[in-house]
Amino acid sequence: MLMRPFMRAAAGLLLCGLAFAACAQSGRDKTPLGANAADSKFMTSAASDGMAEVAMGQLALEKSSQASVKQLAQRIVDDHTMANDKLRALAQAKQVALPAAPGDEAQQSASAMKALDAKKFDKAWAATMVKDHQKAVALFTAEAGRTQDPEVRAFAQATLPTLKTHLELARQLQDQLDMPAARDDAMSHRAAMDASFDHTRPAGATTAATPAAAGSTSTGSH
Repeated sequence: MLMRPFMRAAAGLLLCGLAFAACAQSGRDKTPLGANAADSKFMTSAASDGMAEVAMGQLALEKSSQASVKQLAQRIVDDHTMANDKLRALAQAKQVALPAAPGDEAQQSASAMKALDAKKFDKAWAATMVKDHQKAVALFTAEAGRTQDPEVRAFAQATLPTLKTHLELARQLQDQLDMPAARDDAMSHRAAMDASFDHTRPAGATTAATPAAAGSTSTGSH
């Protein structure tokens, strides 16, 4: 009779132990992504860079007078704002803390460009967009091929086409902005060559007579 309470207690302890082990295993299976250093670093870098792109786009909308610059800037603001919202929701679900603002380097770059005049700003902004999106394409491509998390991979793969489009448009804008400068350089070089030729021509020199003119002169002398 005394054994029954003891056996019930032992059985209860065994069940509690099994339940605890099951909960612990379940917890290990659902370890938050924050424990994955590589994926966490990707999301924090992508968030910081994404906010920097939005800030740079807004700066171009305020400072530039070029329609082509403003058009690309607005697209970058819209697309990166959408991507940032998706990343924020993903990070919250994975328990990863994201930065609240762009990194120091991006903020310093934006401050430096605010001091430029309009013409210099447009070229500097286009060059920065090329550099930033080259970095972003490399970052997202690497993450899409490396991560084992299907949701993080899906986000990286879905965002890549937009980043590649931004990169191509930024390169086209950079070429477009460089064309007037290249044309002006070519005209200046030609003017310099003409001036050099005129300077080396002997004073009072005239164009040599053509054979027909020479013949006409010879005939007239007879």
